[in-house]
Amino acid sequence: MILSSCFWEVEIIACVVCLLLLIPIYHRFTSRHVVLDPEGRAVLITGCDSGFGNMLAHRLLKMGFTVFATCLYPEGEGAQSLINGYPSDRVKVVRLDVSSDKEMDNVKQYVLNNLPEKGLWGVVNNAGISTWGLSEWMSIDQYKKLVDVNLLGTIRTTLAFTPLVRKSQGRMVFLSSISAIMSLGNGIYSLTKAGIEKFCDSLRLEMKRFGVKHYSTRKLRKGHKYPTAEDCRRGLEFHPCTR
Repeated sequence: MILSSCFWEVEIIACVVCLLLLIPIYHRFTSRHVVLDPEGRAVLITGCDSGFGNMLAHRLLKMGFTVFATCLYPEGEGAQSLINGYPSDRVKVVRLDVSSDKEMDNVKQYVLNNLPEKGLWGVVNNAGISTWGLSEWMSIDQYKKLVDVNLLGTIRTTLAFTPLVRKSQGRMVFLSSISAIMSLGNGIYSLTKAGIEKFCDSLRLEMKRFGVKHYSTRKLRKGHKYPTAEDCRRGLEFHPCTR
């Protein structure tokens, strides 16, 4: 009788364990990714003067998103390529120095005044600067500058636009780097990128209950050391949907 009772207890425990193991597998196979309709949805990207930010702005505009492209030099070649390449109701180029509280407030008000019908769907924190050299070679002013632009600039942007992204249950993307975990002779830059990742991790937990997702590009796709426009596009475009 005792042996029979023990046998059934073991069977029950085994069934419970199997059930717990099968739940994530079931969820994986019964969920799918659907592509959003970009019409009427806006994305704000910082640092669109050149390089990655400019490239992503072009990519999202071609997909049909409305893009608020912030640039340090709105009269520059990169900004003008956006202004001249797309309808004015779809691309909004605006000056922003992410280290300036005043300019951040101005951009926030501009976005509020020009939002499309479905609101601000995403924010891409791309603006940043870098430097190379031994840590002891750098002045404290250089440390302050990189922290103010890369880390505090990202935080300023995030705090300014979180209420709008929360309202749309949208996405926030943070440009990280392999330097966040492996310094390559650019200690200040590594410091700021590591800070961005921890900030993103905290937000991911805090905002999950509101349906807002946060992505760090170093973690978007396994096997990719460096962020690509495709990484950020995927983070903004796709969302999990249960059948």
